[in-house]
Amino acid sequence: MSAPRRGGAVLLVLRAALCAAALAGVGVFHVWSHTRVTKDGYRLDDLRRSREALRGERNRLEIEVATLRAPGRLRILAQERLGMAPPAPGAVVAGRAVAAAAGGTGRAGGEESFRPAPAEPAVRRVAQARHEAVALGDGVIRHRPE
Repeated sequence: MSAPRRGGAVLLVLRAALCAAALAGVGVFHVWSHTRVTKDGYRLDDLRRSREALRGERNRLEIEVATLRAPGRLRILAQERLGMAPPAPGAVVAGRAVAAAAGGTGRAGGEESFRPAPAEPAVRRVAQARHEAVALGDGVIRHRPE
């Protein structure tokens, strides 16, 4: 064979090898991507089933919370377990009287501040103020002058 013909044959073989390599690369990419899509599809299906199971669990827990927070159930628990009872008539003091008896500063015109005082200390002050206070006609309790 002559040199130019041998160079053309080598070039033809190189072109064929390059085309075969490109086709093999495309085939490998196709198989890889198909495998990846299939795997992700299975994973997505598992996640959907898991989401539905979690939704069911959330709904069950919401029903359980609503049941546990039911006022009737809380009343029964308070009475049976904690020995609590509704307040006796007259045990609840009006808001303005509580603020004044608790040492509220008051405003011009006899209006009290609407900012709530801490619950526990105010209750103690009201109990102490009952022994040393006089109720006036407007419902505000004021201390007796000494």
